[in-house]
Amino acid sequence: MSENKEKNFEQLFRAHYKELHRYAFRYLGDSDGAEEVVQQVFLRLWEKDWEEQVHTSLKAYLYRAIYNESMNVLKKEQRKLKYQSYEQHRQEWEPAVDESSKDLDRKLRVALAELPEKSRTVFELSRFQEMKYKDIATTLDLSIKTVEGHMSKALRHLRIELMDYLTLIIFYLIYML
Repeated sequence: MSENKEKNFEQLFRAHYKELHRYAFRYLGDSDGAEEVVQQVFLRLWEKDWEEQVHTSLKAYLYRAIYNESMNVLKKEQRKLKYQSYEQHRQEWEPAVDESSKDLDRKLRVALAELPEKSRTVFELSRFQEMKYKDIATTLDLSIKTVEGHMSKALRHLRIELMDYLTLIIFYLIYML
């Protein structure tokens, strides 16, 4: 690299650093962050063949680069804050959800135990064994319509017994998404 190029770059840096720092500070509101942005822009300029590649006004180029880099820093900060907020809410809800999940599991077992044996068996084969109605009908030697009737009965009973948890689950899904 020529000595002349280094001197030109140093003069450019000294001539524009303070005003570019103030410009970045207007967006970021943080002196250290503004300094980092200006240094980053000048570093990229140094890595380029800046005397050959910048075809517009150098001052306009620097201001646009500072603006873009400042916006990138702000966007990154917003993503970071959003993630921290999400994590905080997740940690607050997790113990309650775990406890509610255990309670729901207990309630589900109790509600299933209250069902007639055929309805409970059909439900368990359908939901826990993931069998199709046709396969359940063949296994239990029932008609498909009878299997559908048992499932309707089981789902109706569970809907009534687990109504309190349905609203909790809906609230949780809406709030967390």
